Amino acid sequence: MHIQFYLLVITGLVILTSSVIKGITGFGFSLLAIPVLSFIFPMNVLVPALVIFNLVTSVMVLIKLKEKVRAYYIIPMMIASLLGIPFGIYVLTYIDANILKLVISFLVIIFSLKMLSGVKLAKKNLTKPIVFAGFISGLLTSSISIGGPPLVIALDRKGYSKELFRSIFIWFMVVSSLFSTIAFYYKGLLSLETIKYSAFALPLLFLGSGWGVKIASRINAFKFRKLVIYLNVFTGIIMLISTIIAIKH
Repeated sequence: MHIQFYLLVITGLVILTSSVIKGITGFGFSLLAIPVLSFIFPMNVLVPALVIFNLVTSVMVLIKLKEKVRAYYIIPMMIASLLGIPFGIYVLTYIDANILKLVISFLVIIFSLKMLSGVKLAKKNLTKPIVFAGFISGLLTSSISIGGPPLVIALDRKGYSKELFRSIFIWFMVVSSLFSTIAFYYKGLLSLETIKYSAFALPLLFLGSGWGVKIASRINAFKFRKLVIYLNVFTGIIMLISTIIAIKH
């Protein structure tokens, strides 16, 4: 697959910006990347590459985090995510991902707007570990490479601090992306093109995630929460618009 030079420049800028977003919030790499890069690369090349990008940026951010996370917060969510990954690969392989994108984008927008309005999504089970959102996130990560929104909603509902929010998110993304990459490999979905473009992106991933972590350290908890929810709404809107455009074409 031959890519023109100006498209490589656009790809580089998108990857750098997405890495900065990931470094700030702990998620959101695919927020900008999927809508733009899906017009340049086929999804069977792009989705495995984005999973690798998420893995690299998550490890970079994790190295810089100081917050310690108890296994109680992580393990149930990760197990649920691992159970969701095979379903996501099935969707990517056999089912039109646009249908899933439409449903998820509507739900993300609705729930995120409720969060912005100050409405509590639920008052029960606030002390229990996150399981269902983990499963959905694993499914979405391995099918459309956008697994963050369900976790944003679940973690915000818990009322965790900025540091704990980012740490849980990053740990989750490291494990989820790692297992998704392994699953793609065994399914034969890691093509030479995917590996080539992943290597091209590596310096930009390091640079952008580093900048993002520095910016995050200067944002207070209230502004961080608002930023995270606004990003979630924007993710849903962009996903909805890009999916409608893809369906029409």
